[in-house]
Amino acid sequence: MNPMVRKELNLRMRERRGWILPSLYLMILAAVVTLAYYLSALDGRQVQGSQVGIAMSLTAAYAQMGILLLLAPIFSAGALTIEKEQRTMAGLLTSLLSPFQIWWGKFAASLLFVMLLIVSGLPLLRVSFAFGGIGPWEVVTAIITTLITLGSLSAIGIYWSSVFRRSVHATAVTYATIIALTVVTFIIFGIYTAAHHSGDSWQDFAWYIKGPLYLNPVFFLTMSFAPAQQLYPEWIRCLRVFVTLGLLAMGMSLWNLRRSGEVV
Repeated sequence: MNPMVRKELNLRMRERRGWILPSLYLMILAAVVTLAYYLSALDGRQVQGSQVGIAMSLTAAYAQMGILLLLAPIFSAGALTIEKEQRTMAGLLTSLLSPFQIWWGKFAASLLFVMLLIVSGLPLLRVSFAFGGIGPWEVVTAIITTLITLGSLSAIGIYWSSVFRRSVHATAVTYATIIALTVVTFIIFGIYTAAHHSGDSWQDFAWYIKGPLYLNPVFFLTMSFAPAQQLYPEWIRCLRVFVTLGLLAMGMSLWNLRRSGEVV
């Protein structure tokens, strides 16, 4: 195992937040799923079980994405700044580890902790199977989409961590990036549609109108619920965009690490 991965995982699991954050995550997710059940099944109308299952599954998937988007900067934005604050960055850069091994260790440790949260929440996501309306395909594609999104955002968080010297600054800018991707893109899309194509269907929208949504994690997750034969082109385009963002963030992080190593 990459020694950076082992070191980061040992540190994360020994910290107090190593068990506090998963506990809070499961409590919030369980509360959201329970609320979705009561709102959909006990509202006084005659509702089929499949409708309850769909409502619970969609609510759990979006809630999981929202919670993880809030937690992602905690795991990634301070990955390199903590080394700078503790004055261990110079020793790390002069070790036998290459810049890619350093980056991969930080990235893998961050993503593995996110995967721990996702796996621990699987029983709550599968509760909807008991009601019907949702199959394994929807759950699997939602989990894959969430992992890809969080992986890309973790790479972006590590990039900002390689730019700044303080964790608070890197975390703040990472949160600003997430807000820009989730909120600002929706606002831009709404402005474009209201100004130019308010009455057109989705297929009639020009590429520059739909373009901002391809950067949106919520839109990416929404497209994952489509049947397998309908994943192209929207889900595939979102996949390409997020993979490209992650690769660009990785490349710029490696460049910053190499430049820091030359200075040291």
